[in-house]
Amino acid sequence: MMTETQKGMLAAAGAYTIFGFSYLFSKMALDITEPMILLCARFTVTFVVLNLLVLTRVLRLDLRGKSLWGPILLGILQPVLYFILENYGLKYTTTSFTGMISAISPIFTAALGALLLRERPTGRQWMGIVISILGVILVSVGGTGGQNTVGGCLCLLAAYFVGSFYSLYVRKLTKTFTPFELTYVMFTVGFVFFAVLAFAQYGGETVGMLGYALGHGKFIASILYLGGVASCGAYMMANYSLSRLTVARSTIFGNFGTVVSVLAGVVIMGDEFTWISVVAFALIMGGIWVVNKFAKQEC
Repeated sequence: MMTETQKGMLAAAGAYTIFGFSYLFSKMALDITEPMILLCARFTVTFVVLNLLVLTRVLRLDLRGKSLWGPILLGILQPVLYFILENYGLKYTTTSFTGMISAISPIFTAALGALLLRERPTGRQWMGIVISILGVILVSVGGTGGQNTVGGCLCLLAAYFVGSFYSLYVRKLTKTFTPFELTYVMFTVGFVFFAVLAFAQYGGETVGMLGYALGHGKFIASILYLGGVASCGAYMMANYSLSRLTVARSTIFGNFGTVVSVLAGVVIMGDEFTWISVVAFALIMGGIWVVNKFAKQEC
């Protein structure tokens, strides 16, 4: 029988496998429409799916007697701030730069976890984090061409810093809320915010822009994956993982998402797969193994 720690590791691996494909679907959708229209459509799908899960009693939602300010703040951090920053960052930077910047996120998270939650990684765990990050940087060196803008770079840096705070806050809130309850409130906040913001930004053109985007099969596939599979499924698994593991152990699996993202590009988009990719993947997976192998006993 699996231990709670093993379940947390499996959930993290599953979540970041799904997130690994998210970059591909986000890029596909952003080739068709603007970031705010994508976010509005994505979280509308998410809100509908979450409520279907409640109405069909597949998952239980019980928020009675619980203060919702914590989960609402969590929703402001992610998806609101994180997705605004990440989507504009993805639109105005290259894929290779995105990969290198995303690799820094485990360092942010581990450092903040040590400072704020007293979850100090061991020396060997820090070594594993560095090894995994080197793998992400190596695989990103051979990324696609294009041009990075200063604004795009700053948006990505800010996005992954916000993501680190999100991971820490989830760790605290899972003592009161279930992973599904946190996911439900988070994405209800996201749905309301992005629907209002899209109409505030584009006014009467919003419906027309949504209609144009929905005329493309790639966009429909993207929002179904991003809104249904990634937002609902992956975030519930990530929140569950953070309730069972320290932030360093859970979020290091984020670099596994890079492996999935590159492999998706190779299989689906026909990108080149080189010996550099093999070495990079070995470093990433080796670093993840070290971080979890030499962890302190979970509390």
